[in-house]
Amino acid sequence: MKGTLDSSNSSTSIIRRRYYWIFTLFFLLFGTLVAVITSLINYNIQYTNIESEIREKVAAEKAVKYELLNEFMQHAENVVGAIAASDLTLNYVTTNSPDSHHILNHLLLAATASNDSFMQLRFIESSGMEAVRVDRIKGADMPVIIPKPLLQNKKDRYYFKEAAHLSEGAYWHSHFDLNMEHGQIEMPIRPTFRIATPVFSQNQFSGLIVANISIDTLLSTLGASTDFDVYIIDKDGEFILHPSYVLAWSRYLPDRPNVFEQFPQFGNSISELKDTREGDHFTFSISEILMNDDEAFVMAVPRKSLLAKFKKNNLLTAGLTALTVLLVSLVLSGLVAIIPARLQSKLSDAYFKIKNYAEIINRYVITSSTDRAGHILSTSAALSEVYGFSAEEMKGKRHNIVKHPDTPTETHEDIWRTILQGKTWHGEIKDKAKNGSSFWLNHVITPDFDDSGKIVGFTSVSHDITDKKEIERLSVTDTLTGLNNRRRLDDLFSHEFDRFNRYERQFAMILLDVDHFKQVNDKFGHKVGDKVLIEMGQLLALNVRKNDLVGRWGGEEFLLICPETSIDGAIKLAEKIRIIIEDTDFPEVGHVTASFGVTVSIKDDNDEDMFIRADKALYGAKREGRNCVVNLTL
Repeated sequence: MKGTLDSSNSSTSIIRRRYYWIFTLFFLLFGTLVAVITSLINYNIQYTNIESEIREKVAAEKAVKYELLNEFMQHAENVVGAIAASDLTLNYVTTNSPDSHHILNHLLLAATASNDSFMQLRFIESSGMEAVRVDRIKGADMPVIIPKPLLQNKKDRYYFKEAAHLSEGAYWHSHFDLNMEHGQIEMPIRPTFRIATPVFSQNQFSGLIVANISIDTLLSTLGASTDFDVYIIDKDGEFILHPSYVLAWSRYLPDRPNVFEQFPQFGNSISELKDTREGDHFTFSISEILMNDDEAFVMAVPRKSLLAKFKKNNLLTAGLTALTVLLVSLVLSGLVAIIPARLQSKLSDAYFKIKNYAEIINRYVITSSTDRAGHILSTSAALSEVYGFSAEEMKGKRHNIVKHPDTPTETHEDIWRTILQGKTWHGEIKDKAKNGSSFWLNHVITPDFDDSGKIVGFTSVSHDITDKKEIERLSVTDTLTGLNNRRRLDDLFSHEFDRFNRYERQFAMILLDVDHFKQVNDKFGHKVGDKVLIEMGQLLALNVRKNDLVGRWGGEEFLLICPETSIDGAIKLAEKIRIIIEDTDFPEVGHVTASFGVTVSIKDDNDEDMFIRADKALYGAKREGRNCVVNLTL
C-alpha cells in the first residue's frame, strides 16, 4: 500500500512540474508576443508622431520668424512715420527756407546714423525731386548728406509713382531685391528693402519719406535654424533666401536654379509646393507681414539629422518597452510602462519649447530680477548688450550703477514707493552704460510674491526708446543754439499762462533782439553771425535763474519766460543780461549789444496780449537808441 501511495504522489508531482513548465513556457511566449506586439505598436505610434513633433517645431520656428519680421517692419515704419509727421519736416514743406532745409538734412542724418541697417534716407518732394538725401557710403563710418547738385528727380521711378498715391499714414513696401549701382547689381551683393510713406501738409500731398534698408542681417537671422533648411521663395518660385548663400537670389543672379529646378518632384506648381501633407517639407506665408508683391513664403525642410534623431529615440523607446514587458510578463505592467514614457516625451517637448522661448527672451528682451532690497539676481543677455556690463558684473549690485545723473531722484523714489505697495510701475528712464554713453528705456517693473503674498523681489522688462527720445528732442530744440525752439517756447508759455489764470502766479516775459545783427552778417558773413547767436544763447543759459525758461524765438530774437517774477524783478534781470552782453567780447566781431522788451502777466490777459506788449516794448527800446531795457505793463 505504501508503495502505491508513493507511486501516486510521484506521478502527481511529475504532472505538476509538467504543467508548471507548460504554463511557464506559455506565459513566457505570451509575454514575448505581447512585448513584440507592444513594441511594434509603440514604434509605429511614435513614428506617426514624428510628423506631429516636426510640425510643432515648425510652429515654433514660424513664431520666431514672425516676431523678427514684425519687429523689423514695425521699426522701419516707426522711423519713416515719425519723420513724415515731424514738425521739422512739415516746417520745411511749409516754408522751404534754408534754415528748415538745414534742419531736415540733419534730422534725416541723425535717423540714418542711429539705424545701422539704413543705407539711404530721402525726402522727395511732390514734384519727384529729391530735396534731402542721406547715404551710408560703403566703407564710411558715418552716413553723409548728399550735396544739392547731386540730387535727382525720381518722378518716373516706380516707387515714387506707387507711393505718391498713398493716403496719409499709409506705407509702401518694395520687393526684397539687390542694391543697384550705375544700373548694375552691386558686388558683393547687398540685399535691400525699401519703405516709403507720404508727407501731407494741410491735407495736400507734399512728398515722400523713402528709406533703403539693408536686409542682409535680417535674412541671416531668418535663415538660422538647428533643425531645418530654411528657404524664402517668391510667388514665381525664385529663391530669395537659400541655405547655400551662393544659390540665393535666383531671380537676379545667373546660373542659380529656382525652386522647381532644385526640387523637380514639385513640378512647376506653387500650389503643389505649398501642399505639405506628405510631411517632407513645410511652408507658411509671410506676405501678410511684408505687404509687397513678392507674395513670399517660407519653406522649412527637416534636416536628415533631425529625422535620424527622432527614429533613434523611437527605436530606443520601443526596445525599452519590449524589455520591460518581457521581464514582468504582464500586459498591465507593460501598458503602465508606456504611459509614463509618453508623458515623459510630452514633458521633454514642453521643456524644449520653453527653453527655446526662454532663449529668445534672453537674447532679445531686456529683463532683470532683483531681491526685495534691489540687489540684482539675474539679467538677460539683451540687458548686458545694452548696458555693457556682463551678468557677473551686475549680479549682487543695485541698479544705481547705471543711474544717469540727469534722472531725478524723485523718479527713483516714485518707483520704490509704487512697487513696495505691490503695484506695477511703468515709465521712461534715462540710464547710463558702462562706457558712459546714455540711452532711454521704457520700463515695466512688477513685484514678485511668494505663496503667502509677501513681496520677495522685483522683475523689470524694458525696451529701448533712445531713437524715439532723440527725435522728440530734435523736435523741440533749436539746432543752432541748443536752446528751446519756438514750438517748445509756445508750450512753456501756455503752461505758465494756465498757471497764472488758475493760481494767479504772476510771471514775466523778456523779449530781446541783437542790435544791428544784419550788419554783422553783411560784414563778417553768416557763419560768424551764427557763432554770435550760439554764444548769445550760451550767455543767456548761464546767466538766467534756475527756474527761468530761455529759447530762441526766431532769427536774432530770444525769449525768456520768468515764473514767479514781478515787473521789477524782470527789469533787473534784463538789465543784468544787457550789461553782460555789452561787456562780452565776441570772437571776430567784438562787442555787440541787445535791446530788451519786458512785460508781466496781467489779469484778463489773453494768450496774445503779453507777446504784443513785449514786442511793443522791444521796438520802444529800438526807438530809444537800442542797448536798453523798456517795459510795458498796460
